[in-house]
Amino acid sequence: MSNNLDRIETNLRALFEEKLIKIFTGGQSATDLIKDLIHVMRANLKNDLDGSILAPDRIMIHVPEEDLVEWQVHQDILGKIASSLHNTCLIEGFSFHKPPNIQLQAKPFLGKHQYEISSHFSDGQITLPDTAAMEQPKQIREILELPQNASFIIGGVTSFPLNKSVMDIGRHSDCDLILDDLHVSRHHAQLRAINNQFVVFDTSSTAGVFLNGKKVSQASLQSGDVVRIGLVNLIYIQDATSANPTTALPVDLDDNLDNQHLFRRDHV
Repeated sequence: MSNNLDRIETNLRALFEEKLIKIFTGGQSATDLIKDLIHVMRANLKNDLDGSILAPDRIMIHVPEEDLVEWQVHQDILGKIASSLHNTCLIEGFSFHKPPNIQLQAKPFLGKHQYEISSHFSDGQITLPDTAAMEQPKQIREILELPQNASFIIGGVTSFPLNKSVMDIGRHSDCDLILDDLHVSRHHAQLRAINNQFVVFDTSSTAGVFLNGKKVSQASLQSGDVVRIGLVNLIYIQDATSANPTTALPVDLDDNLDNQHLFRRDHV
């Protein structure tokens, strides 16, 4: 099975090398994260009752408290890595208790730009979605507090309260905010509360996400901003509790594209 994992690592490197540069802006190779992830999985494979090779399905990336928000901004990339990991592992003959997910957790005493990776099996544990908040120190939970009385005004008529730290937006029935518009992808965008602001992310939609008429891949929201998803305008409203200006990351036009083994990596 070692060769299978080598092929999986090569596949993930090819898919995500450019995307991971958004996380690793220093001198270290962005694909070290893929190498470390496969290393941890390799060390924790076990035989299932039916004779198949079982891989851990919960990957934890432990980061310094001061770096947590920076990593959370790129949770969408980690989610895509988890999905690709699932598909390629199944092709290579591995099995999982549940589809794997990659979660972030703040860890005290890690140096800035360090990270540790651990892997776990979900058997007998509560499985959390990719973007679910793990138990974190008090100061980190405070960072993730929701903006007060935030809502979207949909089409200038309907008020939709934004009362969760992570909300999926799209046409699929499992989304938190369902938009019945054929120009809206099934899972079009995601809204996350980060540092007492809501940030909207384009989750690889077909038509894109627009903030005040400008196409963005992610953007923090201020009261009065207009988010366009498909042909639907969402006017963002909240109490005036933040002095931070709206910030947007424009679309990158070139981007089309019971185990406890622990691995630590510095990135600078």
